[in-house]
Amino acid sequence: MLPAVSTLPEPDPLPLVREHFPALTAEQLAQLGRLTALIRAQNERVNLISRKDVEHIEEHHLLHCLTATRVLRLAAGARVADVGTGGGFPGLPLAILYPHARFTLVDSVAKKGRAVFEVAEALGLDNVHVVTERAEKLRERFDYVLGRAVTALPEFVGWTAPLLHPGKKGEPANGILYFKGTLWKEELAPHALRPASVWDLHDFVPRPYFEEKFLLHFPAPVKL
Repeated sequence: MLPAVSTLPEPDPLPLVREHFPALTAEQLAQLGRLTALIRAQNERVNLISRKDVEHIEEHHLLHCLTATRVLRLAAGARVADVGTGGGFPGLPLAILYPHARFTLVDSVAKKGRAVFEVAEALGLDNVHVVTERAEKLRERFDYVLGRAVTALPEFVGWTAPLLHPGKKGEPANGILYFKGTLWKEELAPHALRPASVWDLHDFVPRPYFEEKFLLHFPAPVKL
């Protein structure tokens, strides 16, 4: 006989995150779960992520962004810009896990910026600032610039390299951290620029989706 519906356990909202990041605290998991729910709700009225991708939000967006925590260690007060944040990835999940750092989420599309601001406010993330602006027009300087599926890598570096403040506010050294697929070598071939470090994300999360996905680090100063 099946148990009454009221006694059935709630399904785990983030089974993959729990599996691959078991050290996360209950509070962090709860915040990440709320983030996922809020993004789903916002996506009903603003196209933050692909409609067909909504059912894969945990793996394709949340889990993907969390792979950065395997190599990124931010010092207190580190300033991080997420340029082309779109639906708030990777900035929002990383802001949850690094409350001691300051995150500026940048997107040129006003309706996306408003939606991301509302999510950050609902989560109580007082270390997040949302800016609706093109990266080239920003005047603030940052220790780290993050990017994920924004544009071709040389173009992204050209936009964001002037935003960097050289130094070391954590590990790795200050610079650009960019999530990229297989074509990064081809995109950089015409340029002298090469990443100082390349991490294969499949090593961190051995699932088919993460094959041929990488995180690249370009220490500041960065020149094409």
